[in-house]
Amino acid sequence: MLLSIIIPTKDEPHIQGLIDEIKREITQNFEVIIVDKSKVKPIIEGAKVISQKSDGLGNAFAEGLSQAEGDIIALMDGDGSHRPEDLNKLLSKIGEYEIALGSKLVKGGYNTDAVGRKAVTLAFSLLTRLILWVDIKDPMTGFMVAKRYIFNRIELKPRGFKVVIEIVYKSRAKVVEVPILFRKRKMGTSKAGFNAQGIREILRIMVLLLDLKWGRITGKW
Repeated sequence: MLLSIIIPTKDEPHIQGLIDEIKREITQNFEVIIVDKSKVKPIIEGAKVISQKSDGLGNAFAEGLSQAEGDIIALMDGDGSHRPEDLNKLLSKIGEYEIALGSKLVKGGYNTDAVGRKAVTLAFSLLTRLILWVDIKDPMTGFMVAKRYIFNRIELKPRGFKVVIEIVYKSRAKVVEVPILFRKRKMGTSKAGFNAQGIREILRIMVLLLDLKWGRITGKW
């Protein structure tokens, strides 16, 4: 059984280190698909690199999915915040479950983010549960493993980087949250903290959640 690991990137200087880490940790057959939006396309050993034609992480995932050959699909960040050893933990749940999510917020999970970013994450979680009525503690995670066939029964229309909640909500798949250590990113900073930018991000996510809710009611996905 082939695992396809999709990693959206944009100017990630440490991506080769992540690929090398994946090669050390993952023992089953796998392919890595880098969907890259960098100004200069990176040269990476051990991965297929495609240039992203659209914008946003969600669309990057969709482009990677179209190139993937695996029976199991994984999504993870390219900035080093997701550990390949935790990917093994998610993979161990596929079989009993259709989707496994890496969660910072379930028991055993750990988040190295600053306090402001943690507050925004908790706000995302609360909004998602209130609007969509999904029993997931960390619905905004970008770390996922899923059975390929669930994508045959949904139409993805990604908006921004919250594609995982769209997949979970539309598929109505059997989901489990797996505790992970969310590492400090190796370069750059997150745009959403407890500040004006973070508030704007919360409002943007509210629009996404309401779109998903309204689409399910009307059938206009």
